[in-house]
Amino acid sequence: MAAQAREYLEKEGYAPLDMWGSKAKLSYTLLLLLHAVPLSILPKGIRAVATLLECEEKAHTTDIITATILRKIDPALESLEKVADQAQGAASDTRMAVDRMYRRGEETRDELQKGVEAANEDIQRAMECLKAKVSKLIENTVEVMNDSNESGDRQENGGWGASPMPIC
Repeated sequence: MAAQAREYLEKEGYAPLDMWGSKAKLSYTLLLLLHAVPLSILPKGIRAVATLLECEEKAHTTDIITATILRKIDPALESLEKVADQAQGAASDTRMAVDRMYRRGEETRDELQKGVEAANEDIQRAMECLKAKVSKLIENTVEVMNDSNESGDRQENGGWGASPMPIC
């Protein structure tokens, strides 16, 4: 509606071409209308100027309301920005902590793996040593048994030529 009113006034030559409009120019237009327009066109011109003034007043009121709302919202937006920054910092710190924990877990796993391998090697060496000692013990036992059987047979048979008795 405002655009039509402005176009009408500009088309009739009562208002200078102005994209932005202002109250001073509208007042000038009203004065021109009063002094230079026939009475048949005067009511349309006055209505057009009144419409433009109403629209400008509404726009001005809207600007004031918008500025007031923005002033009231601004602290909340700043608080939200701070909260977002803190959340981002916390997320970054958490990510770093998780990375450290993961790396520490890998290091611990590697250390445990080395420890298990070393323990396996120690157990294998101990088993081999134990096996060697048990084998040696068995050999010594067999040797002692053979020696005791031979010396017992010699005493019973009176010589070396007798065959040993089986041990059950």
